[in-house]
Amino acid sequence: MGGTSSTRRVTVEMEDEDGNGVVKISESMARRLAGEGDSSPREPRKAAAQHVSQPALPSATAPKMVPPMGYPVPSGISQQEHEEEIRRIESYYKERQHALEQRNVEQYSLTKEEFENALKQVHAKFVKQPKTPICGDMEERVMKCYEANRGQTLLCSQEAKAFVQCVDHTRGNVVTRVG
Repeated sequence: MGGTSSTRRVTVEMEDEDGNGVVKISESMARRLAGEGDSSPREPRKAAAQHVSQPALPSATAPKMVPPMGYPVPSGISQQEHEEEIRRIESYYKERQHALEQRNVEQYSLTKEEFENALKQVHAKFVKQPKTPICGDMEERVMKCYEANRGQTLLCSQEAKAFVQCVDHTRGNVVTRVG
């Protein structure tokens, strides 16, 4: 439909029973490969039985038909101009890729710093710091009294009462500080 020409790739797979490396093609295929038009309508399968044998080229000696840089040359410009344009475009995108990589590195370092600062804040607010036990000295006196007076816990009632008052007093200060 359009004014552009299409390119077609043809792959030939060797499935020769004889193993002699010969590829068989029809006469119309040979004309098409040679660039001559196919003036006759497509041959039926029976007519395709007439084959022309051509030896297959070894891969090492096969001519390379790849256009330079792997891009087709548009009509109207020379091969050299085309290659220069491709180099310019590749250079532009390499520079752009480098700039994006630099920006990525910068954002990574900023994000890492922000994360570390947030982590420090969380640790400062929520991670429990090692503290001394509430009324620890009185608790220790109560425990020593219970060990010294086994079976007679009422003898330690004064120490236990002082310990409970200390805990209640500490709780009261915490409640008033928080509330």
